[in-house]
Amino acid sequence: MAKNQEKKGKKAGKIIAAVMVFVLGGALFVNWYINSKGLPLSVSATTKEDSLGQAQYVSATTAKSDYFNESKLKREKTRDNTMSELNTVIESEKATAEQKKKAVETYAKLSERAALESDIETLICAKGVSKCIVVLGEKSAEAIVPEGELNDTLALQIKEIITNKASTPAESITVSTAK
Repeated sequence: MAKNQEKKGKKAGKIIAAVMVFVLGGALFVNWYINSKGLPLSVSATTKEDSLGQAQYVSATTAKSDYFNESKLKREKTRDNTMSELNTVIESEKATAEQKKKAVETYAKLSERAALESDIETLICAKGVSKCIVVLGEKSAEAIVPEGELNDTLALQIKEIITNKASTPAESITVSTAK
């Protein structure tokens, strides 16, 4: 009886394998057929002329976007390294209580500054700026926006946002453009 069930199990496994090979073969045939005939996989309402050049525009990267992305990445790496070093001091058994206290305070300030910079960047982008970077210092701040997007009104709005969120005096805020 056990041999009977074993034979049925092998037979069922062979049937399942045969069905999978058949389905895979069918999928490969459909893929070949569509690609060889140049048939579109989906039908859309746009014509070739309507979408001419769109792919190039969508995938294009400019020096400006690279600047913003690279600057943010560099800032995050630096911040992560600093936070890691502070964590090492905080968790160290050799560090004094005073050193640990200072490390915890510095860690909290860095975390707060990172959140504040992110919030300010979000608010500036809400004003219609495509990208921006905000760098907060102890008593100063700098906002950088893409060239061609900055005007007097936007500069005043950016200064107001930074003044309200970071309590930085307007005369200590610099708004500039990335070239």
